[in-house]
Amino acid sequence: MKIGMVLEGGALRGLFTAGALDYLLEQNIQFDYIVGVSAGAGNMMNYISGQKGRTRRVISPGKENSYYGLKQLIKTGSFLNLEKNVIEFAKETFPYDFTAHRNSKVEHEIVVVNCDTAQAEYMNGQTENDDDMLEAVKASCSVPLISIPVVIGDHAYMDGSLVDSIPYKRAFDQGCDKVFIIMTKPGDVTPTDYNKYKLLINMTYGRQYPKFAEALMNRADIYQEQRAEMERLTKEGKIFVLRPDMPCISKFETRDEKKDEFYEHGYHRMEEEFDALKKFIELK
Repeated sequence: MKIGMVLEGGALRGLFTAGALDYLLEQNIQFDYIVGVSAGAGNMMNYISGQKGRTRRVISPGKENSYYGLKQLIKTGSFLNLEKNVIEFAKETFPYDFTAHRNSKVEHEIVVVNCDTAQAEYMNGQTENDDDMLEAVKASCSVPLISIPVVIGDHAYMDGSLVDSIPYKRAFDQGCDKVFIIMTKPGDVTPTDYNKYKLLINMTYGRQYPKFAEALMNRADIYQEQRAEMERLTKEGKIFVLRPDMPCISKFETRDEKKDEFYEHGYHRMEEEFDALKKFIELK
């Protein structure tokens, strides 16, 4: 039986996932296939390299290593400085274990959206080129309006969650029999509705990436469709979902105590559901 894991995005809400995955690392649990999108892609890479605690440090690195906010906007022209958060942190500030990553046998993919086609693409994380992997993660985390598109090859890419927020279908398409999903929002919280920013979206992307701009307008509806199907598949025993049962933090939360609380919540939610997860994946 092939077991997959799907990691949702959500910017700093990824701290919930970080806590849950750190608990699983302590239990030496691995999966056959993992797909991560946006912040979930960063969580995935640290899980694969076995670096317990690294995601927490990268997402919440302290004021001295801040990578988002007005200072970054003034300094770099982007509210969210992913060059610092993904590349600089991996190579300098919080070194990533590239060797452990390359030695991993876990099949894994990073979800991005092609700005030209507005279609989700699934980049293989099992590459011998460390920079290629980092660029894919950076693209997957590149949030519209506050980040700069990442050019890879002949195309520009952005946050994969814009068209495939919860890529469980991809996991099944890759041969998984069962899928464990870690969400970063309670069941009643919806994602950003970009229709509220329609004029700004069209001004920013409409001329160069018209299909991408149109896809942003449909994001909330697609998410609701995914969530409804997830409920059906959960009842059928094909999906197991872990999600917060406390109020979310902000996507760009500034209060350290709230960030720490959300991480700890993820750790303890996974601890609470661990026996149920083992039963789901038929692990004795």
